[in-house]
Amino acid sequence: MSGGPFLRRTLGAIADGFVTSPAFRWTWSAPDNKSVKHKLLEIRPSDAFNVADMMIGQYLLAQRLVDTGGTTPFAIDYASDEWFDELHSFTWLRHFSAVQDEGSKKFAGTLAMDWVSRYGSFSKRVWDNKLTALRVLNWIKHFDQLCFGLNDARKKIVERSLAEQVQCLRIRINFEADPARRLLMRLALLGAAIALQSPTDDINRLLERTTLSLSRQIDEKGMHRSRNGELQFLLLLEMIPVRHAVTPISMEAGREFAAVLDKMHHSLALLMHTTGELSYFNNARAIPHEMLLAVQSRANSNLEINRGEYNAGYAALVGQDSKLIVDGGAEMGDDFRGGLFAGAASFEYSFRNDLIVSNCGPGPSTLGDDADLFRLPASHSSLEIEYRGKYPFKSQNLMSAHMRANRDAAPKVDLDERRVDLINNGYERLAGVKHERSLNILPREGDALLGQDIIRCDLNHKSAPDQFLLRFHLGPGIEAALDDSLNQIELQLRSGSTWAFIWEGADAMIEESVRYSAHKGLEPIRQIVLSGNISAHQEVVWTFMPRA
Repeated sequence: MSGGPFLRRTLGAIADGFVTSPAFRWTWSAPDNKSVKHKLLEIRPSDAFNVADMMIGQYLLAQRLVDTGGTTPFAIDYASDEWFDELHSFTWLRHFSAVQDEGSKKFAGTLAMDWVSRYGSFSKRVWDNKLTALRVLNWIKHFDQLCFGLNDARKKIVERSLAEQVQCLRIRINFEADPARRLLMRLALLGAAIALQSPTDDINRLLERTTLSLSRQIDEKGMHRSRNGELQFLLLLEMIPVRHAVTPISMEAGREFAAVLDKMHHSLALLMHTTGELSYFNNARAIPHEMLLAVQSRANSNLEINRGEYNAGYAALVGQDSKLIVDGGAEMGDDFRGGLFAGAASFEYSFRNDLIVSNCGPGPSTLGDDADLFRLPASHSSLEIEYRGKYPFKSQNLMSAHMRANRDAAPKVDLDERRVDLINNGYERLAGVKHERSLNILPREGDALLGQDIIRCDLNHKSAPDQFLLRFHLGPGIEAALDDSLNQIELQLRSGSTWAFIWEGADAMIEESVRYSAHKGLEPIRQIVLSGNISAHQEVVWTFMPRA
């Protein structure tokens, strides 16, 4: 861990603890109540049926349905962290814009007053910087729905709470060490200043700081330096409404926002499959397809990936009906490495409406400390090493070695040949193992995917492994059957198509695996595992091929 980021996080946490302590909090002074004069744009779809479910105590949030039995959801303490975050960020508030019944509309105000009564005073968990920023943005987008049916006195209570949350962000932003969370706070402060019609000088100052944060966090091709596709989506989701609000105030700032947004849309498209879903690299979770579509439909530029591209450590290759996305394992600065996974040389492959090869995604918080296991190579379609005796490395040491060894890795892309070459040095210092991988899309063979893995090992290394494992986590719904006589595995895809997996240079088996699903949480899937005894040099060749 680098001293600079660690020191900033430590000092920031100490300072934040001081300014949020009861001894200091009494000095927070939110400005006099201001009415929300300007609403931010909502681009996410709304569904009145969600409100009907909420009114009978059923809350479907973060892909988990919780039945409160008719009691307030804000009293629930047994749901997952993801469910809790979505509840307290008020992302569900948008659904109230779709209802027509007056009683249903008033339910939003009931929930708002309940939240204020329980959490109107500072709470470290509920007033988390990211949660507070998202809550401020969602309250501003749907302030009319939030206050529908409330009398003037109650409406002023909600307005006062909004002002206090904005003041909280203003005080704590300089102590937030995570760049992406700090950017969300800046977007919330800027959106609030516009909505509450703050003085022009204040808005311009916030604009300058937000633009500066964007320049530091978004690379020249539009990828957020965390390399997290889900975070890229979230930032786009909140930047689009702010950009629309900024443009009437400053045409120049609006153009700057638009230019950054266009590049971000394109970079997000690089990480999306032919199925329309987001790839699972570096802590990216599943995002419902309609949400991705709502964001990408706002792009002003062409999102087409022509044959292939390289961007921020990722490479994408496009066949006639397929898409290959690979991760070189690079990092883009110490401040952005916290969410990276040990997935160097891992890949995902989609064909039309089928996801054929995937990674497992992040582990849900309900797994506790075991969620960190999803960051390791075994949860990726890449190389893993094994020992007959006790495994000699702790998970954290394995992660650190992969981050350090692959921090400057860059896939080599040949667009004419539709081939990408990668090197994974994650095991070299720990175990003397070096992994080279070449992946090739073959459009003339129906977009077959040809792979070659070369594994070299220094057998004199003190921790040289006994076996290598090449894992291929299959997409949801794929059935796999091993045919030893033909030395191949038959794959029945969810669409009904049949593919074959053929290999040389290793033994093959089919095992169980899991993948984080947008609708089912951890979803059981299958995986193909190619294994063999370690030698100084071994080569494994394999192919995913469609059947006629």
